[in-house]
Amino acid sequence: MISWPAALFALLVGAILGLGYFGGLWLTVHWVAHRGGSATLLLGSFVARTILALGGFLLLLRWTARWELLALALLGFVALRTLLLRRWGLKPSSGSVPSRHGN
Repeated sequence: MISWPAALFALLVGAILGLGYFGGLWLTVHWVAHRGGSATLLLGSFVARTILALGGFLLLLRWTARWELLALALLGFVALRTLLLRRWGLKPSSGSVPSRHGN
C-alpha cells in the first residue's frame, strides 16, 4: 500500500515536470510567434523538454521502484496540463488541424 505522503509527493513531482514541459512549450511557441524562430529552435526545445520530463519520471521510478507512484506522477503531469490550458484560456485539441479557409 502506498502512503499518503508518497502519493502526494508523486503527484507533485508529476506537476512540476508538467510545468517544466508545458511551460517550456508555451515559451517556445511564444518566442517563435513574436520574434521568429527556426525549426532548430522548435526541435531543440522538444528534445530538451522530453529529456527532462522522461528523466524525471525515470528518476522517480528508480528511486521508488513503484509503478503506482509513476502512475500518480503521470496523473499530476496531465492534470497540470489541463490546469494550464484553462489558465491560458485554451481548449484541448481534438487532434484535428483547423482549416485556414474556414471550411
